[in-house]
Amino acid sequence: MTDAWLLLLGVCFPVITGLATLWLPRTAVTPRVLLALLGPAAAFVLIASCLKLDASASGEQATDAIAWLPDFHLDLAFLPDGLGGFFGLRVSGIGVLIVLYARGYFGGHTAQARDDLYRFLPTLGFFTTAMLGVVLADFTLLTLVFWELTSISSFLLIGWDRTKPGAVKLALQAFVTTGLGGMFLLGGIAVFGGATGVWRWSELSEASATIDWSSTPVVTAFALMLVGAFAKSAQWPLHYWLPGAMAAPTPVSAFLHSATMVKAGVFLVGRLYPEFQYVSDGTLWAAIIVPFGTVTMLYGGITAVCKHDLKQIFAYTTVSQLGLLMTMYGLGGLHYTHDGHHVAALDFDLTQIANHAFYKAPLFILAGAIGHVASRQLPDLFGAFKKHPAICGFMLAAAWALAALPGSISFQAKELFLYAVVHAAEQFPIVWAVFAATILTAACNVAIFVRLTTTLLGWRFGMTPAPEDEHAEHEHHDHEHGLGAALIWLPAVPLVALQFIGGIATPVWDALFLPFETHVHYAGFKGHVPNLIDAFTHPGVPLFASLLAIALGVVLGLSPLLRRPHQDVHNHIYPAAAWILETLGKLGRTLGQTGNLRHYLLFTFAFIIAGVIGSAIVKPEMLDALSIGFATLTENYVALFLGFLICLSAIIIPLTRSRVVRVLILGACGFAVVGMYVLFQAPDLALTQLFFEIISVLLFVLVLRMLPAERTYYNPTVWLRLPAAVLIGLAMGWITLVVAGANPDERLGAWFVENTYKGAKLADGTYGHGGAGFNIVNVILVDFRGFDTLGEVSVLGLAALGVWSMLAGRGRPLRQPREHRRLARKAALQQNKHTHPSSESPGQLPVFRVAPLGESASGEAGEKGGPNP
Repeated sequence: MTDAWLLLLGVCFPVITGLATLWLPRTAVTPRVLLALLGPAAAFVLIASCLKLDASASGEQATDAIAWLPDFHLDLAFLPDGLGGFFGLRVSGIGVLIVLYARGYFGGHTAQARDDLYRFLPTLGFFTTAMLGVVLADFTLLTLVFWELTSISSFLLIGWDRTKPGAVKLALQAFVTTGLGGMFLLGGIAVFGGATGVWRWSELSEASATIDWSSTPVVTAFALMLVGAFAKSAQWPLHYWLPGAMAAPTPVSAFLHSATMVKAGVFLVGRLYPEFQYVSDGTLWAAIIVPFGTVTMLYGGITAVCKHDLKQIFAYTTVSQLGLLMTMYGLGGLHYTHDGHHVAALDFDLTQIANHAFYKAPLFILAGAIGHVASRQLPDLFGAFKKHPAICGFMLAAAWALAALPGSISFQAKELFLYAVVHAAEQFPIVWAVFAATILTAACNVAIFVRLTTTLLGWRFGMTPAPEDEHAEHEHHDHEHGLGAALIWLPAVPLVALQFIGGIATPVWDALFLPFETHVHYAGFKGHVPNLIDAFTHPGVPLFASLLAIALGVVLGLSPLLRRPHQDVHNHIYPAAAWILETLGKLGRTLGQTGNLRHYLLFTFAFIIAGVIGSAIVKPEMLDALSIGFATLTENYVALFLGFLICLSAIIIPLTRSRVVRVLILGACGFAVVGMYVLFQAPDLALTQLFFEIISVLLFVLVLRMLPAERTYYNPTVWLRLPAAVLIGLAMGWITLVVAGANPDERLGAWFVENTYKGAKLADGTYGHGGAGFNIVNVILVDFRGFDTLGEVSVLGLAALGVWSMLAGRGRPLRQPREHRRLARKAALQQNKHTHPSSESPGQLPVFRVAPLGESASGEAGEKGGPNP
């Protein structure tokens, strides 16, 4: 089996096993979890077996294509290089832990818990497959397909609690925001592919030398794709959907923030970076990405400090970290000189991404765990460490990594980022603003750790609930015992352990993750993530900046500043935009949906005329069709006369008040068309049209005889509608001339002639290669207009269904089965005997009513759950 098939199987495994769990009984909790676990586990193994990290070019790393839709540049091919392979292993690896956590979170000892797992695991598998497809797809359009699947699956997961209207609204908010970003990505991929012919990520490097990176299509495509990435990875001001997505169950939040959808935009920027950093001579990349990323980083950090709900705190720290990751890639567009090499200000990007995943997933997992047994509100957790030491202990360990304190790999990652910022600022002084924003953001993260520590341990300066505080709904569930109960926090342990293994035993981290790094200094650089000792024995500006951030964070965490809950003003963006669009939609419906057919036709005609005029302005060669058409008509004065009759009769018909005269003029128009067919040697069409005109005129006259006398009145609007009719007629005629022969070398008639006589020997001795027929009209109707004919048949079928649904008797209930009718008749007879014993006379049956199913003979509804006699 080729790598392409193995990776396709690995991508699809989670959704396949997730759907397979639906076949298991709801009471089979353990088999269901194990089967769902098999999906991401098998994906991890298959992706690891297909990694290609030592190839010299991306074209060598891509798999062969499995044909799917080659005409649309949409085949199944995958790119398991360092970037894609790293993301694929991270998604599938953390996906295994999330399945286990879902078992602990939902439980399995109650009927409700079993129903929750039954519904949750297949959707989680769908989400995992969608994200694996995004990070491994090689065809750009295949990336887009999976990109949109992540929006759909996240919508189902965020709105998972269908009984809460708020959850459904927030799910729709996330779906619309990320979905619109997907539309921008579609536009960018289409524009870039159309301009460059590049439809695979693996071909981008080889085609880079032939691409004009300053051309308008390339710059436009770059901007469109960046909007899609910003929307997906919650960059300011589109970040509002991510905290709102906390309406999802905590397993979704943990997966969403650490490994899946929110990192899709970061992944896309990482995929674009090697070549797209040279857009507009390299000035546009950093100029767009760095400002948005920096603002997102700082705003997310400050807002997180002001929140009280743990999930909201961690959600805004994710927004902040996503801003940092975007800024990291944006700085890669700036270059400086290092040891004689011209290098980019980007170091160990995958270490930064892995670092965030290994503390953010545990934080959400443990937030859900403490919400089960206590509360998610930080002030309500004062002294919670005494009752729940394991959960609180690991949460503080993960928060230590959030604060990027020494001993965690997060500390080295922050040092690497500051190192790149400092070197970029030496060449570009404006980057010092990024340096200042990074220190303030790091201080906010330290303050969060300080407040978590003092509160959970019950120390002085910890947060305590105030009487006026609003308390969010807690996640109380029935308690379990044993391994099932421990799974609510155990999946966080290996991820937290990786944080400290990387921070203390850095060579282990290098062995695991350095092979995936693709943007490490320059070609041939043998670098490594600095260990903790080197950071303190070789102090520099990054270390001093880290110490300053820690000091500021401790002061902020202990101070009363930023302790009141803060509402993000950006939460009003989506409701306001929705209200504006709904208002405009209502206004458009009021103005446009008048119920008057003439108005609808007028709107349609106006757009067609405007489109034709606009096309002529863009392409002046359309005017040549008018001269060609006029020259063709003047060659045959009989055709010119017949055409004049056709147009004149069409104009006179709406001006005529008498029905009979209208029919006669309509017939004259049809007979003129017959003459036109005869003149241009189409006898079959002429004969068909002739019979149709004769029959239609006779039928019209016969029907008109049976109608009442027509009221004649003057309608002044006819003179207003007449110019519109003439203009649309001229426009359609113009379009016909353009299609038929604006370019003498590519006339439509010649094309039909050439493609009609397939397999038939032509007059010149050659054989045709078209529709295998000798009658052009028939071939057009059967071959070239086959879908049109199919559409007409479909319309007739729908009309028949509509007529059938309106036939008399369609609304009557179905007759009861014979046995039910017999039992109902017998029951009514018995009841009538008991109710009216004296009303019966010998030889006469009583009058009774037959009760329908579900109702007793007396007219009262039958008892629930029992059959009616």
